[in-house]
Amino acid sequence: MKDIKNLLVLLLFLFWGATAFGQYAYFPTQGTITYDKTVFLKNLLKRYATYAKDEDTRSSIKEMIGQIPENQVLKKKLTFSNDEVLYEHIAEEYSDVVSGLMRSGIFESGISGYQNLKSKAFNSVFELGGERVVVADSTLKIKWKITNEYREIAGYPCRRANGLVLDSIYAVAFYTDQIPVSGGPSAFNGLPGMILGLAVPELHYNMFATKVELGAVNPSSATLLKKKDKPLTRQQVYDKLKASFGDYLGIKIYNLVMACTFL
Repeated sequence: MKDIKNLLVLLLFLFWGATAFGQYAYFPTQGTITYDKTVFLKNLLKRYATYAKDEDTRSSIKEMIGQIPENQVLKKKLTFSNDEVLYEHIAEEYSDVVSGLMRSGIFESGISGYQNLKSKAFNSVFELGGERVVVADSTLKIKWKITNEYREIAGYPCRRANGLVLDSIYAVAFYTDQIPVSGGPSAFNGLPGMILGLAVPELHYNMFATKVELGAVNPSSATLLKKKDKPLTRQQVYDKLKASFGDYLGIKIYNLVMACTFL
């Protein structure tokens, strides 16, 4: 009888030990994710052309469309812990025409961002027209509807969710609950797991994780910010830059440019 009791104790110990180990391995809360962000440049500029305020602007954009590649892939890195997510642009060499578009803000110019999922604090840094812009605001509130569609991304099973952000922009995200951190790339968050895939049709880009590496990291807003920075809220950034770019671009194109910088 004693031997049977000892055997039962041993089996229970092994069971709970395996369960604890399995939970640790299955639910990582620290690591680094690499993404490829594909911006469909020609389609984006065609949208700009439809929004052009006059025929001269429309003709200039159409001329530009003939000079640019079909799409441009940007490299992104995300480090995450339980409550913090740091999203960074990985700088590379780009063609002169692509570099010019990025500097002018026609499409994103190396956006990096930070989210504190506990305090709901958000920071991002980007350049527009050669000016460094720093945002300090709260994390975005996104209306998500989880679906029953699944796909595998970077070796993780992911579930689809459809979202509405900035009141009217539709987004599709694929998240995995095997990484139980409610964050994602850029300013996206709010799902019961990490976002590994993202598509924003109106802004003509998608983003998919290519590699997930688990391990201790220390994401921090200090990585992005400088002492001389003068952060503004999203609304303050919108109002400030509107005076410089809104009249020049026209309000419809300007709104699209700002959506690209905020998302």
